[in-house]
Parts: sequence; C-alpha cells; structure tokens
Amino acid sequence: MGILRSRGEGAIELYWEEAGRGDPVVLVGGLTSTVETWGRQVPALAARQRVMTFDNRGSGRTRVPGDDGVRTPELFAGDVLALLDGLGLERVHLVGASMGGMIVQQFAIQWPQRLRSLTICCSTFGGPEAVRATPEVLQAMFHGSVSGASPEAVRGALEILFHPASLERRRDAVDFYLGTKEARPHTGDEIARRAAGLARFDVGDAMAKLDVPTLVLTGSHDRLIPTDNSRLLAARIPGARLVVIEETAHVFFVERPDAVNAALLDFFASV
Repeated sequence: MGILRSRGEGAIELYWEEAGRGDPVVLVGGLTSTVETWGRQVPALAARQRVMTFDNRGSGRTRVPGDDGVRTPELFAGDVLALLDGLGLERVHLVGASMGGMIVQQFAIQWPQRLRSLTICCSTFGGPEAVRATPEVLQAMFHGSVSGASPEAVRGALEILFHPASLERRRDAVDFYLGTKEARPHTGDEIARRAAGLARFDVGDAMAKLDVPTLVLTGSHDRLIPTDNSRLLAARIPGARLVVIEETAHVFFVERPDAVNAALLDFFASV
C-alpha cells in the first residue's frame, strides 16, 4: 500500500493497496467509494489473484495537486492508466462498480490493449437509451450519502441501496457498508462535481464495437442504476456474459459477496 505519484500535466498522488499473487485485478469504486468498499471482495479474490484497489480522485487518501474539481470519465480513466503504468502492469482484469463501471468502460474504449478482461457492475452506458432512476430516488441518495447526513436521510439511502431482504436478514452487510462510509466520507460538493462530470456520459455506440472479454454483474432489484441497464449493456457488448445476483440491489457485492466473488473468479479463470 502507499502513494503512487504521477508527475507532469495531470499529476496525481494515488492512494492504493495490494493483496495476493497471480494475474492482476484492479477494482474501481463508485460515486462514494474508497478502498474500504471492496473489503468483502479482496480476501477472496486475493486467494488466486493479485488485487489492487485505490481511491479515485476526490476520494479518501488520493490527492490531486492544484485540483480544479473537474470530474469526468476521461480523467478518472486516465487515473487508472496512471496506476497501471506506475505499477508496471501491462494487462489486467479491470472491474468497476456504479460510477466505477462507467470509468472502466471509458478505459476499455481508450486502452483495450491493456485489458485481460472487463467487468462492469451495476452500471450503464449512458445516453438516451439508459434507464434512469426516478428523481425521488436520486434525491434520497444524495441527501443520505453526504457527510453529516441525518439518521433519517441515511436510512432512506439504505432502503435504495439494499434489497429489503438484506435490511432484514443481512445486518452484517449493512453495518459493513455504513462503516466504509463513516471512514472516508464525501462532501455534497464532491458528489455534485461527479454528477456534473458524468452527465454527458454516452458510450453505447463504442461499447458495441468492444473486443474484450466482458462480464456484466448486477443486483436483481437495483433502483439507483436500474437493473435493465445491465441487460442493455450485456446485449450491446459482443460476447458479454450477464450475471444477475438475486435478492440484492445496488450494492449487491456487499449484500452477497460469496456469490459475487465466485462469479468473478470463474470469469477470470475462463479468460
């Protein structure tokens, strides 16, 4: 673990962590994710793979000297490239969830030669064909995700992020998720910058031409990035495999990690 410094134009100081040995896997987090978010994946994946996690720009312990606050998929994808180059990784299994799923799609479009495989979790290719969350869902998520949110607002966000079965029977998953958010919170301004940077994301046409082994993973009852987006993605990308994890929602990888980890390891082995 440590800080990886990329100098020159677009300089960034990326906080990253590493575990395990084997073919390299890089996990890219979402809107309010940090390395802690992947705590239910890293131990299982690291039993077979070399696993890297990192904090996106504006998150956790990553720093951008002279940060102008701009957050676009292109910038985020460039940060992934900086990580790969800094660690000397030629080709990786790249996994991204939610906003991270958009980042890895952008990366795959720009640098497909650096990928062994691509996994897109609970995400969308954007544009007019995307299935949007309702304004009420988006509002509840924003108010419940910012630092200093009230207990009522946090509860409202949890009811969107988790399947009802998880809220009732998987309290360990809920407690784990809340712990990751308390450790490295995000301000409302940072979340707004990300939303603005992603507003014009539209890579549907480019994904139809992608030539990279691809897995699309999603929860069966995702309301934040509705599950149908993953079905559209899998149908759009040539040869893509779709796996839907039942009785889960947007944070399905927290709710049912055993099923998710098994799907990831099986996919990595297949390619």
